[in-house]
Amino acid sequence: MNASWWTWGLVVTRTLLIGAAGGAVFLWAGLPAPWLAGAMVATALSVAAGVKVCVPDNARRAVFLLIGLSIGSSVTADTLQRMMSWPASLLMLAVTVVLVTAVQYYYFQAVHGWGRRTAFFAGLPGALSTVLIFAEHHASDLPRVTVAQSVRLFFLIALLPIAISNLGEGPAAAVASAPPGPWLDTAIVVAVGCVAGLLAERFKVPAGLMLAPAVVNAALHLSGTVHGVLPDTLLVPGYVILGCLVATRFAGIGMGLLKGMLSASLVAFALALATSALGAYVASLLSGLPFGQTWLAFAPGGLETMTIMAFALDMDPAFVGALQIARFLGLSIAIPIAAGWLFGRGRAKADEAT
Repeated sequence: MNASWWTWGLVVTRTLLIGAAGGAVFLWAGLPAPWLAGAMVATALSVAAGVKVCVPDNARRAVFLLIGLSIGSSVTADTLQRMMSWPASLLMLAVTVVLVTAVQYYYFQAVHGWGRRTAFFAGLPGALSTVLIFAEHHASDLPRVTVAQSVRLFFLIALLPIAISNLGEGPAAAVASAPPGPWLDTAIVVAVGCVAGLLAERFKVPAGLMLAPAVVNAALHLSGTVHGVLPDTLLVPGYVILGCLVATRFAGIGMGLLKGMLSASLVAFALALATSALGAYVASLLSGLPFGQTWLAFAPGGLETMTIMAFALDMDPAFVGALQIARFLGLSIAIPIAAGWLFGRGRAKADEAT
């Protein structure tokens, strides 16, 4: 038992060191979001080389808590005023989610002959845990769904920071000007936020590990009880852990399957990215918000990855996080309803064309 724990600990340590090294290389190269993207790319290359990697579930939960705390730290009185411009973006986000799903659904079916169920679940932009649960329930091709979803998220993290940085819009003033808080304020924020997040998780609040710390921390900041954002000494390890975590999704996927599906998944990624950019552009015109910030909020990736990328790119994390949480909650509600309407509510036996 002790030997197995020792081996597991070595694998986890090696994974995080690989991620940190990748982040350091990206930082040295001057690439955007270096600790997140660099950790992901380095860990993915290690997986491809046959290196065993692992990120424990508790580390994932800690990152969710950290993201929630970070969102709450970014909320100010000015944020509340800017919320008046968010409804138009939320409406366009709902439209864009439908369009992104429809475009990929049609592509997977028409071009590659995938079955309706597999094409539908592979094209859903986010809420991966819910997607996989209902994909299995409706007898979709789970390896295809997993590869399509994982490839899209991988290239979003690798390429979207570069695309947004080249827009030349600059950092959001509210984020760029906020200094880290005093150590006592940080300790209070972490302690209260962790308690709130764990309680929300216990009572099965959707995205509770992230949502509860965000709300509590926002209240602490708005009331003047605490001040400042979280320091990089907390954020950078979170970036590295999340980057490693994304890459570990490829550990259970055979290289033959990945190579065979790479071209289809890359085209689907490009279609999803272009569709989300179009929706974000319309939303930015309606709301007056920066296009890059809106594009990140609309990006068809994971809730946690897109939100933490807002910090790495000096975007408004409150806006990006709010829209990503709205999309996550909306998909979590809509997926079982839409899947039941399209494919029936009973457990399916097999996808009709996979």
